[in-house]
Amino acid sequence: MKYAKYPFTVGEAHTKYEFTSEGHKGSIIKTVVYAQIRSGIFNLSFGDWNSEIDKMDDSITSNNGDRDKVLATVAATAIEFTNNYPGALIYTEGSTPARTRLYQMAIAKNLEEISENFEIEGYINRIWEPFQKGRNYEAFLVKRK
Repeated sequence: MKYAKYPFTVGEAHTKYEFTSEGHKGSIIKTVVYAQIRSGIFNLSFGDWNSEIDKMDDSITSNNGDRDKVLATVAATAIEFTNNYPGALIYTEGSTPARTRLYQMAIAKNLEEISENFEIEGYINRIWEPFQKGRNYEAFLVKRK
């Protein structure tokens, strides 16, 4: 994506990534995880690292003022992930309808650039279809070209 990105660390299996969001609420550790849910299909989840429970929490809304940079960094992890897992399908949806809508708006806003590297489908009315702007999808499926 055309936005600045945070540097991130890569876990040993290339399925976990961490970076630090820097904004008006301070430094917030973000975690991106790709978990295999079926053969060749991985769920992408991301959120804030919650040190109190020692795991990622995707229900927190941090509002650190760097949304585009955070989403661009998550997209950069998808490139890194698919470099190591060519042919993998990445499934994602928001933890809430509002987050799914946020992801959809980010995809639509950057569709031309994203489409250079990925094919994107949206799930609507129990059907997967090529992503189209203006449709309200429930989930997304991404594949590296």
